[in-house]
Amino acid sequence: MNSPVEELTQRLLKKFPGIPFQYAKAQAEDLWATPVFRISSVWLLSAKRSTNWINPYAMELFSAGILRRLGLRAVDEQFICSAEQARELTDNYVVKFDRDGQGHNLTWNPGAIPVGWCLASKLVIDAVSLDYFERKILRSRAEQKGESRGKFYVGFNPTPAEIECIKQSMAMDGKKYLDICAARAFLACRCTPHYGNILTTKQGELISIDHVHAYFESAENLRRLFGFIDPDSKLFKILGGVAGLTEDDISAAVDEIPKHPACGSTAELREYFCQRVRLWKELYAR
Repeated sequence: MNSPVEELTQRLLKKFPGIPFQYAKAQAEDLWATPVFRISSVWLLSAKRSTNWINPYAMELFSAGILRRLGLRAVDEQFICSAEQARELTDNYVVKFDRDGQGHNLTWNPGAIPVGWCLASKLVIDAVSLDYFERKILRSRAEQKGESRGKFYVGFNPTPAEIECIKQSMAMDGKKYLDICAARAFLACRCTPHYGNILTTKQGELISIDHVHAYFESAENLRRLFGFIDPDSKLFKILGGVAGLTEDDISAAVDEIPKHPACGSTAELREYFCQRVRLWKELYAR
């Protein structure tokens, strides 16, 4: 098996044909030295990714329960509704649905007409994505063409002191950000943490969103994650937060998922994450 840096180098060369090998290797080394990348890299380095997807409705609701039990914040007041009901909701709601009507690829498409079962939640008041904060408040990144979600954040005007607080919270090597990374790794989210799926309040409280794309991954992926991280490092201690979960926590979060046709059976979900938390504890204790 190639080293992570070797695998990353090959992926960069494949994605950007023509770049020099040494440049790709240097970029791979820089990425691998970044804590946030290392804790979120298993899906990227997996030779064969799982295609056994977890029901996205159940997964989003389950994730909110797990995040709360980890002392992290997720979106409040999420519920499943019909397309007809979703069309009656105001702009104060985020509505995710599968545009193909298959109930698999749930996305938020402001302005699109909902179809099928929808997953709705209230917009988080006085919070913005870290991406918006970076582009609009810090102005450290270029604007994105065709971005339609920014209109929901226009009233966010933090003070200089609040800006500094947010900058500390969103630091990619900081505990707040890495705690979310560890939680998303445990939840087997294919969509790794980035500035588009984490919100911040003016007080610098981070809110993890968008956990619908998750898969039943193999135990080997989890073992590989722990193998990537030095047991004596601060990053390894971050994994200890998830190790504090119990199987009772898993069952309680599953029990909070409503009995709804869109969610289907939750028996496999319960068993999978009970096994996953057992293995996480075992690997962390070594």
